[in-house]
Amino acid sequence: KYPVWLKCGRLRFPQEFRPQPSHRVRLFMASAAAADGPAPLPAASDAQSLLFEKECASGSLDEEAFKRFAPLLQVSQAYASCSGCRFRSSSFDGLLGRRAPEDATSGALPVEVPCARARDPGPRLAAKLRAAPLVEDFSARLLRGEEGLVEEVDRAYRIVMAESVRNAMMGMFQTLDMFPPNPPPTGVGDDDCTFEDVSAPLPIIAQRLYHDHARRVSGPLEGIGRLHRRAMTAAFIVDFAEVAGFKLPAIPETLQSMLREVSARVEEASKDQGSCGPASRARARDVFLRSLGVGAVSESLRMEVSKVWTEHRTSVLLTAAAAAVAVGAVAVAASRKPR
Repeated sequence: KYPVWLKCGRLRFPQEFRPQPSHRVRLFMASAAAADGPAPLPAASDAQSLLFEKECASGSLDEEAFKRFAPLLQVSQAYASCSGCRFRSSSFDGLLGRRAPEDATSGALPVEVPCARARDPGPRLAAKLRAAPLVEDFSARLLRGEEGLVEEVDRAYRIVMAESVRNAMMGMFQTLDMFPPNPPPTGVGDDDCTFEDVSAPLPIIAQRLYHDHARRVSGPLEGIGRLHRRAMTAAFIVDFAEVAGFKLPAIPETLQSMLREVSARVEEASKDQGSCGPASRARARDVFLRSLGVGAVSESLRMEVSKVWTEHRTSVLLTAAAAAVAVGAVAVAASRKPR
């Protein structure tokens, strides 16, 4: 009832292609040279298809940054444009294991698409069908432990973690009205972007992060675009690995130490009630957690940050309690001295 014809290497969809869940969608692989092929589609459908192709032409995923995953990234460009550069867990439900015939000229051989995909718009369904064979292939290779793929998943994981923490720190400093700090801290040069050094006082970290952000925004457009594409591609690969069932690496100790240091700096700044009181600190923590983003990496970071902050608060409370006990003991001893 809903024929879709592959003609001259392009999937062409009738404008009314909106199947209901109860329908079985059939994709007919037709010969480009078939004399009895379908009539040309309306101009509106051609324009819609060309617009979709133009949108996907630039490529949201950076194939050069992850060469081992490049074949998968290449066939997933259209799907990534539909999904916001995320690999979603349910996108390929019912499509894996249903490979279309490689030779489309062998006749009208149908590929049955399950009801789970019946509500997918035509271009999105076409993008998933194009990517499905390599999604299946790369999933199997990754689960077998192919060295090159495992290395790139590890690198992508580190990139996503670094970007997530950077974004969370920016959100936290904005909540604290410290992005940039006013007045700016002394001794921080305009080209000092080493915000990763979280042993510095909080205003200095905020100023350095502000410089880093300004450098990204004011730098060459192609440089900014490349950094963004690399980060989005890393997130796509990490999503893919998680959906495939691959065990993601643990959070590196260096990042755990960084999170502990950030927590300590926030606590230190809270002593200045005018700039970072308890209410502001609580809001900043909430923003930090929310700004970590979505996905497996973000959830791992959220758990780690919550654990660090809980441990730090417990340590602060124990220190305060010990100090109170010591003060009390001194007071009792003083009261018992003979007059």
